Amino acid sequence: MREPGNQHRNERTPKWLQNTRYLIVALIFLGAIALRFGLSLVNQQANDPHMPVIRHIFRHDELPELTDCWECFQPKLFHYTIAKILVYLDLVEGKDDDTQKIVGQMINALAGMVTLVVAWIFILMAFPTIDSKIQLLTFALVAFNPQLIGINSQVTNDTFVILFCVLAVFCACLFIRKSNIWIFLALILFSSLAVATKANGWVTVIAISITLFIMAWRHKTERTKVLIYAILYLLAIPTLAILNPLTQYRFNYGRYGSPVPIPWQRQAVPFFFEQTFVPFAGILSIQDGFLTFKFFDLIQNPVTDLQEEINASSHRTSLWTRLYGSAHSIHFENYPPTWRTPSQKILTISRLIYLLALVPTTLMLIGAVTEIQQTLKGILTRNPSILQGTFFGLITLVFVGHLIFIALYAFEYRTYTFMKAIFIYPGLLALPALFLRGFEVIASSPKLGRWSSVALGLSVPCLVFLYILDVAHLIFQLLPN
Repeated sequence: MREPGNQHRNERTPKWLQNTRYLIVALIFLGAIALRFGLSLVNQQANDPHMPVIRHIFRHDELPELTDCWECFQPKLFHYTIAKILVYLDLVEGKDDDTQKIVGQMINALAGMVTLVVAWIFILMAFPTIDSKIQLLTFALVAFNPQLIGINSQVTNDTFVILFCVLAVFCACLFIRKSNIWIFLALILFSSLAVATKANGWVTVIAISITLFIMAWRHKTERTKVLIYAILYLLAIPTLAILNPLTQYRFNYGRYGSPVPIPWQRQAVPFFFEQTFVPFAGILSIQDGFLTFKFFDLIQNPVTDLQEEINASSHRTSLWTRLYGSAHSIHFENYPPTWRTPSQKILTISRLIYLLALVPTTLMLIGAVTEIQQTLKGILTRNPSILQGTFFGLITLVFVGHLIFIALYAFEYRTYTFMKAIFIYPGLLALPALFLRGFEVIASSPKLGRWSSVALGLSVPCLVFLYILDVAHLIFQLLPN
């Protein structure tokens, strides 16, 4: 990331051009909000059944435990919040169940709006010298991402953990720029809310903890002060998590021997080459699951095969193919049941999306390699300016941390339903950051630089348009007859 340095550029920017930029940002916001609220109003199903948790809370005025329902093992911040809102609105016993779902989905849509606001501010803060057109294209990719819109329109705890992790990472970036006690307290608040919502919030907490210690280690002028902050953060989040009754960590540990008991059975370790099947098979072998990207299989079959009998070439068995597909199409997972469609038009839209999405994905991977290299270089050479430019490795740690999390998840349980892009979306801010980092690398190339903006200017708007069609089709599909 670059330090602020666009003041002179803004002074030379014509007023009409600045006004056009504001208008485009507003249109992106309005369009993204319309899709979220539109889908929230017509949707009645979710990836996982979280409504039973919410209903148990407002019916019994107590937190359910692992054995009470399918999703009752989760930390309860999201469920408790929605339950109390439904009680306040008098939408509990004797009321329409569909209305309860819509209220929960609307709350998530609002949380999604806040996430987008933070993402836009982060793009401006972290990459102020990038051309404003590229900033807008980057924000559009985030705002209209089908998977993000889809999860913002369901009654699940994923939207809350994404929001709180995004806020925590943003506060960490602000703290790196200026070690302020109020920013630090906000960092603790949002981090503790993240882990009280879902267990994968700990990935972000670990990334921030490591970043603070790297910052303290390499800080020349305020090393002791930053070290104290790092230690306080490391102690504060677990302490608050244990004391917070909504996490149920103490109760779960006493009852089940684990703060977050998982109700699924771990599968046998996969062989490297030999393929072995498990129920709802995803990972058949290490080679097939983690060392493949089955793009041509994805183009041939743009949605997930839900049959138990699968062939060896199915993209359902490749982690990276599943992450790519689910990240770019709201129809890829072929679930919830009402979201399924036999429409050939959607299959065509999905295929075009996967083709065009290669451009931003390639740039993001280039950015990831560059960011990792710069982080390691800054640490090894003890160069403060390089480390400051990478937020002391925070973006690298957030991105790599969530990839490791989803890889371990897939390795242990080997089920394709665990191989979803939303599990890495708590690290959402890393994605536009790495995309823009990749653009910087390409733009600085004498041969490719002058064509990079043109290529993005042509491909990204087309991709965003297809994103919108993908979501809009689902909205019309779910409209009552």
